[in-house]
Amino acid sequence: MGTANEDNESTVTGEAVMQRLRSVGLSSHLQAECLSAVSAVDRAKSAQTTPNTVNTQPGQNTAFGIAASNLEKRQNAVAQRMLDVNDKTLEWGSTQVIIDIDDTVKSSGGYRLFNVPLGGVDTQYGRGELYPGSFQFILELAMYKMGKNRKPLLLGVLTTRIPQVPITVDSALNMRLREVAEKRGVLNWGIDCDNKILYSTIKEWVFNETRGEKKFVNFRKLLKYVCNENSNARFIWIGDTGDKDLEAGEMMIKFFPGKIRAVFMHCVNPEEGMDGQGMPNDYYLKSVPILFFRTYVGAAKKAVEHGLLNHNALSRVLVRAVLDLNENGTQDLSKWKDLIKDILEVEDIANLKRYEANLVVKTRVIIENKIKELSQYIKG
Repeated sequence: MGTANEDNESTVTGEAVMQRLRSVGLSSHLQAECLSAVSAVDRAKSAQTTPNTVNTQPGQNTAFGIAASNLEKRQNAVAQRMLDVNDKTLEWGSTQVIIDIDDTVKSSGGYRLFNVPLGGVDTQYGRGELYPGSFQFILELAMYKMGKNRKPLLLGVLTTRIPQVPITVDSALNMRLREVAEKRGVLNWGIDCDNKILYSTIKEWVFNETRGEKKFVNFRKLLKYVCNENSNARFIWIGDTGDKDLEAGEMMIKFFPGKIRAVFMHCVNPEEGMDGQGMPNDYYLKSVPILFFRTYVGAAKKAVEHGLLNHNALSRVLVRAVLDLNENGTQDLSKWKDLIKDILEVEDIANLKRYEANLVVKTRVIIENKIKELSQYIKG
């Protein structure tokens, strides 16, 4: 019967669509975008299977036909805006971002053993806290001017950590990177845990003096691997001022000036109560910029100034940094003071009008409230 055929067709369509969405790795929140359309198909199917049904074909003008058409459009829209790093038909982009972990994207908390810092010196943020907007900034760098039919290179890591405590694919750090990338339309992006994490030894973990040299030695190994992926790849190194990362960055530039696009150094507080500590001045080494920043909004501002990001990317970093710190629920106003200081410096150049309106409004409300809190705190 025609009605039975319609039942089978709509059932197969709905199931096949959801299986396809799951098979490409879409998260539940993206799969949900198609759920309403799938439900519409099911409702339309029921409407078409009444005993008095005359039509035997699901024409475009029927409820089922319209719902099926809307489902197809929505499915195509989701597929078109998603980019899968595992898609072997896509070429790699040309920007290889390399990061340190502790005190660069994640606070060490300033833990010490016999007065020797273990992994970092930052005490402004608690141990394990992620720095607001850091992952968004890193992703934007990897994707900037990537070109069509290309995918961002997976992240590289040079760390003082030892291999006995590895960073894994399913680690909280990597899962958060994947989440940020997915919201930007990129599937399966994050740290290349198999090929691009280069650890240190117990010696570097305990003794700070040799950390810079060890990271440079590891960089040379990483360079060979990345150049096999894309011989035109150029590197951006992101580290911090408390762990010899600047020394490592300078060595990278001196030995491979044509391969290094920029060095970013996160300025961390060596001790509590040093909130007002000034940052070092930016400078060039062999025409490569070495840039210091307190927050990732400040880093994005300098990236725009040096042609490494555009204003839209800066806006995304700004919004994400505000939302991240707000979700953190911190009561430490020094964190907001640093962030708002950098936000006020980029307010005129951040292209927020092109960003999602609801997030922009939410971001502005949060900033205004925090400015009021800071004003009351200063007056008090």
